[in-house]
Amino acid sequence: MELREERELKQIHEKFARGIDLFRQRRYKEALAVFAEIVQEYEGSEYYSILEIEGRSKVYRKICEAQLNPVKIELRDDEDYLFNGIYQLNKGNPDKALERFNYLKEKNYQDPYLNYLISLVYLKKEDTETCFNYLKQAIDQDEYYKVIAYNEPDFDPLFENQRYAALVETGEDE
Repeated sequence: MELREERELKQIHEKFARGIDLFRQRRYKEALAVFAEIVQEYEGSEYYSILEIEGRSKVYRKICEAQLNPVKIELRDDEDYLFNGIYQLNKGNPDKALERFNYLKEKNYQDPYLNYLISLVYLKKEDTETCFNYLKQAIDQDEYYKVIAYNEPDFDPLFENQRYAALVETGEDE
């Protein structure tokens, strides 16, 4: 490695590490400035090792911009509420997910998938009684949810639970 490349690599590493530290501290505005400086200073470098870090800085710059300017999602129809509820559930926000799903329940949304999703919310909230009630509703609406629930990794902690076993038992020999 040439001396010039080593010097630039050391400089960009130090700046990038500072940007990452700020990013981890959720100081996005300051991190954005560091990553923007890296991109401006090292864009078009002749060294691949420098361009690699410069490229990562572009990605972090975009993430910082997204954190500083979050997109406001407008929920317009039932599908928007359903998908946003699933997103909230996967993101680890069961209360927000339940809010979306309850909106659909109030509108008399009749898909067994909704009951299944609500059962997952209550499972995450460690309310197994309510979880089982909604899972039973989903299965009563469509027996296929026995198979889905049986194969759902989120239900693994309940695998030994008698009530869960009774709900998902298909009656078929395996």
